[in-house]
Amino acid sequence: METNLVKINPEEFGLQANEAAQVEAVFKPMLEKMSELENEFNEVVNLPIEPTTIKLAKELRLKYVKIRTATADIHKKAKAYYLAGGRFVDGWKNAQLMASQGKEEKLEAIEKHFENLEKERKAKLKAERWELLQKYMEVEPFGLGEMTEQVWSALYNGTIEAYNAKIEAEKKAEQERIEAEKKRLAEEKRLREENERLEKEAKERERLAEIERKRQQAEIDKKNAEIEAQKNKQQEELRKQQEEADKERKRLEAIALKEQRKKIELERQLKEKELAEKKAKLEAEKQAKKLAAAPDKKKIQTYINDLDFPKFELTSIEAINIDSDIRAKFEAFKKWALNETEKL
Repeated sequence: METNLVKINPEEFGLQANEAAQVEAVFKPMLEKMSELENEFNEVVNLPIEPTTIKLAKELRLKYVKIRTATADIHKKAKAYYLAGGRFVDGWKNAQLMASQGKEEKLEAIEKHFENLEKERKAKLKAERWELLQKYMEVEPFGLGEMTEQVWSALYNGTIEAYNAKIEAEKKAEQERIEAEKKRLAEEKRLREENERLEKEAKERERLAEIERKRQQAEIDKKNAEIEAQKNKQQEELRKQQEEADKERKRLEAIALKEQRKKIELERQLKEKELAEKKAKLEAEKQAKKLAAAPDKKKIQTYINDLDFPKFELTSIEAINIDSDIRAKFEAFKKWALNETEKL
C-alpha cells in the first residue's frame, strides 16, 4: 500500500500485492483527502501566530479530525468483515472435523485390531510378571511384556537368588556390626572410667592450688586496695581543683566571647546600613540623571508607573468590595494616563 503520505509493504504482513490492493482501496479515499490538505497545512504552520492564523489552524484541525474519525469507522467495518471471514473458514474446518473424526477412529480400531490385542496381551503379561518381581526389587525392569519365557525364567530365578544372597549378606553384616558394637561399648566404658578417675585427681589438685592462689591474691588485693585508695584521694583533690579552674576560665571566656560577638555584629550592621544608604543614594542619583535626560513622554510615564496603591488587610466584606473597586479604578486610571502619554 503506497500514497504520498503513507507507505506500507504488504509482504511484511504475508499478503500478495493483489490481496493488499483490496484493503488499500478501502482506505485510499481518506488518504487522498489528507493529501489534498497537505499544501494548506504547510501554509498554516508557517504563518505568524495571530487571531487569523489561530482561526485557520482550528478549521484545518477539524478537517483532519473528520478524516481521522472517518478512517477509524472504515477500519472498524473492514476489520469486522475479515474477522467474520476467518470465523466462517473455521466453521468449515470444524464441520469437516466433526464429520470425519468419529469415522477415522472406528476405521483405525479395525485396522489395528490384532495389534491392539497383542498390546493388551503384553500389558497383561507385564503386570503379572512385575507383581511377582516387585517383592524382590524396587525398579521395574525394561521390556517385561516382550521377554520370552526362557529369558523371563532366567531373570525371575536370578532375581530371587540375588535377593536371598543379599538378605543373607545383610544378616551376616548385622551380626558382625553387633559384635563390633559390643567391643566398642566395652572399650568406651573402660576409657570413660579411666578418664573419670584422672579427672577426679586433677580436680583435687586444682582445688588445693586454687585455695593457695586465693590466699596469695587476697594479700595482693589488700595492698593494691590501700595504694589505690590513696591514689584516688589525691586524684579527687586534683580533679576538684581543676574543675574550679575550668569553671572560672570558661566564665571569663564566655564573657569575652559575648562582648566580641556584640562588637562584631554592631560593626556588621553599621557597615550594611552604610553600604545600603550609599547604594540607594547612587541608584537614586542614577535614576534622577536618567530621568532628567529622558524625553517628556518618558518622564511622565515614569511618574505614572511609580504611582502605587498601598496594600493592607481588611476584615469586612463591604470594605473588601470597596477596596477592590478602588484598586480597579486606580489601575484603569494608570492605564488611561499611560495611553494619554502616547499622544506625545
